[in-house]
Parts: sequence; C-alpha cells; structure tokens
Amino acid sequence: MSRILRRRPSPSMVVAFIALCVALAGTATALPGRARVKADDIKRAAVRSTHIKSRAVQSKHLRTRAVTRSKIARRAVGSSQVGQDALTGENIVESSLGTVSSASNATNAGNATNAGKVNGRTVEKFSFVTGPGTPATTILSLNGLTLIAACSAGPNLDVRATSALNGATIHSGGGWGDAAGFFNGSGSFGIGASFDVLDEGTTNAGPLEGTLTYARSDGEVVTATFLARETGGCVFAGTAVG
Repeated sequence: MSRILRRRPSPSMVVAFIALCVALAGTATALPGRARVKADDIKRAAVRSTHIKSRAVQSKHLRTRAVTRSKIARRAVGSSQVGQDALTGENIVESSLGTVSSASNATNAGNATNAGKVNGRTVEKFSFVTGPGTPATTILSLNGLTLIAACSAGPNLDVRATSALNGATIHSGGGWGDAAGFFNGSGSFGIGASFDVLDEGTTNAGPLEGTLTYARSDGEVVTATFLARETGGCVFAGTAVG
C-alpha cells in the first residue's frame, strides 16, 4: 500500500483522467430551476406524442391561438368536441350543407306552392295570373278544400270552391275601393256543390281584397286571404292555411 502511495500520478495522467470522465458523461448538464425544462433544453422533434402521458397537456398549458388548423389532423375534431352553439354561420361553408329536411317538403302543384308546416299547419300560396280566355284551373287543394279559377273574355274572373267532404261550412267576403263589400256563405257545403268565392264576379267594380273560411264537420279549418282583379286579364292570388 505504501508503495502505491509513493507512486503519485503525473500531471498528464490527471488531465487524461478528467478528459475521460467528461467524455463518458457526454454533454449532460444540470438543468436550471426546479423540475423545469425549457424549449432550448430539448432537441427539436425529440418529444413525440408517445412520450406524453395521456391528458398531461391541457388547455391551460397552450398559448392562445397556438394550435392552428394545420396542426390538427383531418376529422380529429368531431361534434362531441364542439360546444353547443359554438359555431356560427360565419364558421360554416354553406356549400357543404345538404338540403334542409323541412325544405324538402316544398313541392309545386300547378300554380300552388306547398311550403311545409308552420306550427303543425300547412301553409300554401296560390296564384292565378292570366289573360282572357283561360279555362278553369285548379289553383289550391288543401285539407278537403279545392279552389278552381277561370278567366273568360271580358275579362271576367270566376273562382269556385268544392269540398271533398259533406257537412262543411264555407264563408267568403271582402271589399274593393270605396264601394260596399260583399259576403257569401253556405252552411251545408258538401261533395258535388260549387261555391262562388267572389259572389257573382263582383270584381268588376275594381281591385278586391277578401277572406275565405272553410270549416269541416270534424273541426279541421282552412282559412285564406286573397286579392282579385280584372284589368286586361285576371288575377286571383293569396295564401291559405289548413
């Protein structure tokens, strides 16, 4: 033992030993702070998703707007990740939307357009705009009520109503300009009957505005508002709810 202590290492040996220790230790150095890793302490792309514990990164760890669209995988965000009412019209590409289901109920039938349901009731518009000599045309068929309009020479506008059920009640009335109004009604309106909606063509007195109510014996009701005119041709148009 004393022989070993008498043979002290030379200065060159000490330097070589220190160099060896540094080489074996690599470039690792103590990190500043307490359990903190800064961006410049980690090699670029060294930390991947497999190195991160599930749910370890939360929203509070992300800088505002740090996650952009290019950093999100396609279809990675589904409806369950989006809060209720979080998206507005500005966030949606309109061309990506299909046909709205309620809008697909809109159909054209003659001159009437079915606009679907409003509060459980069907709303339809009707429009008969034509010249003299136009034969009888069905312009509305709703909940048992049918309206048929014709425009004869003159021109003379004639609008008739028919019923698909017996025991119905129908009333119509209106007014034009400063002249007196008209009213026409039937309490026993049924199959095979023809009801004169305009009361013998009273539109000859000028533009007319009126209403029509059709009540079935089972409680179903159709109401309509309309305008009528005979100037160079015939016009009968409005909206029905039933």
